[in-house]
Amino acid sequence: MTVRIQDMSELTHGIEYPKDWADSHYVFEMNPSDGTKYTVQVTPALYGGLNVICNESTLWRWHGAGDLKFLCGQYNPYTEKAINKIMKYHDQRMIDLAEELI
Repeated sequence: MTVRIQDMSELTHGIEYPKDWADSHYVFEMNPSDGTKYTVQVTPALYGGLNVICNESTLWRWHGAGDLKFLCGQYNPYTEKAINKIMKYHDQRMIDLAEELI
């Protein structure tokens, strides 16, 4: 799935993710971009938040509303910015899915 990133407003903390909703896979480029393509896999973390694997080379933990922690791999500030963007999109997508069920 290719996703175009647009600015999203900040989300509040405390979003709970059912496991079947949280497992996601995104392939995208930032716009404007230097041509770097990002492949991101998202899955629930054992003790809260979401584990985010980027390009199978870095691991991050997302707790919502811009709360992103680098865990291991090769740190890159551009990758951090890209992950923040896609995870804000991911949070909005989960909210939209939940609203459809209401």
